[in-house]
Amino acid sequence: MDIAIFLGYLSILFAGGAIIAKIAKKIGIPDIPLLLIFGLILSALNVIPKNIVDNSFDFIGNFGLIILLFIGSFEMEWNVMKKVLDVIVKLDILALIIVWIISGIVFNFAFHLPILSLIGLLFGAIVCATDPATLIPIFSKMDINPEVAITLEAESVFNDPLGIVVTLICLSALGLAKSENPLLEFISLAIGGIILGLIAGKFYECIISKIKFEDYIAPFTLGLAIAFWYFAQVIFPSITGYEISGFMAVAIMGLYIGNVIVHKKEHKEDMERVSVFFDEVSIFVRILIFIFLGASISIPLLEKYAIPAFICAIGSILLARPIGVLIATAIPPVRPLAERIYIALEGPRGVVPATLSAMVYTEIIKHPDIVPKSVAKLMPPTELAGTILVATFMTIIVSVILEASWAKPLADILLKNNSESESS
Repeated sequence: MDIAIFLGYLSILFAGGAIIAKIAKKIGIPDIPLLLIFGLILSALNVIPKNIVDNSFDFIGNFGLIILLFIGSFEMEWNVMKKVLDVIVKLDILALIIVWIISGIVFNFAFHLPILSLIGLLFGAIVCATDPATLIPIFSKMDINPEVAITLEAESVFNDPLGIVVTLICLSALGLAKSENPLLEFISLAIGGIILGLIAGKFYECIISKIKFEDYIAPFTLGLAIAFWYFAQVIFPSITGYEISGFMAVAIMGLYIGNVIVHKKEHKEDMERVSVFFDEVSIFVRILIFIFLGASISIPLLEKYAIPAFICAIGSILLARPIGVLIATAIPPVRPLAERIYIALEGPRGVVPATLSAMVYTEIIKHPDIVPKSVAKLMPPTELAGTILVATFMTIIVSVILEASWAKPLADILLKNNSESESS
């Protein structure tokens, strides 16, 4: 590709995306829906060729997730999170599994597949991760119970890598990725990722205690995070045959650095540099991810699958999420019912579903022969890729619009009494 043309595309993405995001902020709504629509318009007008989008998303997706998972966990305060840790664990394990399965069943129903088809379960895995970070600007303007806000934010930080793990397992079960043993694979991905993340955090601490990177601390931090991600995703599997979740490792590494190293006086300035750098870069990658997701979808593709995709979105948002949260949080100790209902209705989808769906779509479109014949009999590869992409697009945009709209009214109704009782 001509360098001048490539830079021209970047100018459209960054400048246009920044203007769109600014408009969203000005009118008081999350930027995700507008960025998705902006990408859809670019695709419809062929401003950026679809092959450019398809060929770029693997890099943008993986790089973007590393950035976003690191900064999300880096900024999570363990001392505050401990107060609601029991709720977070329930949400990130039991609720996530229930949302995954019910979302998958709804997908299979909407697209006339066998009710427990793995195709639907792949969709469920992709959309089970939440992204309440989209609601942080709204929460900042509300008098919301801080424990509820922390619960939603922390849930997202940890169900993002878990959602990726579940998606990889579904891809393996469908024959779209290598798999030896699903149980061992889950242990390797999740538990291995946690262990590797702790090792990465400790290794990072040892290095920066001996070498003063000063202005270069941010690129070193990013480089080391990518290095451990690469070890988990590429080197470890080539040696053992099993994967470690590099994304889980990055999240745990960020959590360790943000809660151990940040509080040491000698590293305070360095950690401030790291925070500023990752915050700024995260804005760039969010713009790219959501515009690219919108640009991945053609108008004919959207028209073809819009109705069943909308059913999938409503099923995941208003059926799977509430059922999953209410069941999971019914395990003692039980939080007030009003809080549980609010959490159940505030789980917008965002970066992780966007990235995973676009990456799965791109891989299948590029290599349709990777879809096993047994799966292709139920749904041809191009249709499989298209339905997953459009249903995820619809779930993201509907969840963000709905849940951002009712965040404050619901808080006024459900959380007002709790806030008043706590203040008194």
